[in-house]
Amino acid sequence: EIKCQMNNLNVLLYCRKSDNINATMKTEVKNKIISKIKHNNLNAFSVYDFLEYGNYKTISKTLERLVKNDVMIRIIAGVYSLKQMDNELNLPILPSVDDVCLCIAKKNNWIIGPDENKALNDLGLSTQVPAKYVYLSTGPSRKYFIYNTEVIFKKTSFRYLFGLSEISQLLVQSLKALGKNNISISNIKYLKNNIDEKDKKIILSETTFVQPWIRNYILDICSNDSCTTY
Repeated sequence: EIKCQMNNLNVLLYCRKSDNINATMKTEVKNKIISKIKHNNLNAFSVYDFLEYGNYKTISKTLERLVKNDVMIRIIAGVYSLKQMDNELNLPILPSVDDVCLCIAKKNNWIIGPDENKALNDLGLSTQVPAKYVYLSTGPSRKYFIYNTEVIFKKTSFRYLFGLSEISQLLVQSLKALGKNNISISNIKYLKNNIDEKDKKIILSETTFVQPWIRNYILDICSNDSCTTY
């Protein structure tokens, strides 16, 4: 009987020790996740941003616990954000639709870029706010609703997005939207004045393969000379 009691005690001590170890590991994973979010300024994120800290199931459960504990917000299925409040409005500060879409693309291993209308709006060439967000994507066509806004990922060829940074995508798509014969001198001057000089160097290096007429406009926009395209 004494031996049986000792065995039961050993089992109880072992279970308690295991529970303590598991609790410590969960805390470490949680702290690493939160630290990475803050260090990298992640506005929207998914399980795939933290797989260096554990397997999919472990990270998924950790994020769900943080949502349950009111540390995080689930934006849509699989996409999260740290909970931050606007003290004046007493409302959560949410990541932008763009941030959420970039997170969706990252977790699905897609390359995405703005469609023509969105590019015009993002660069300030159009004041008309699109009724829906449309992104070109190397992944399958998909539709989401983010903050009651329709978001469409439109399948396109890899070659239209590969090797282009966000600013290059915006400029190329904007020029396409305006059309070869409809780009005015005022459009060129506006882009010259509103695109950062550092970004202009990036655009010039990334757009050597685009259609010749688009490249000519880009050379004009990114040069320090007056407009020469016309």
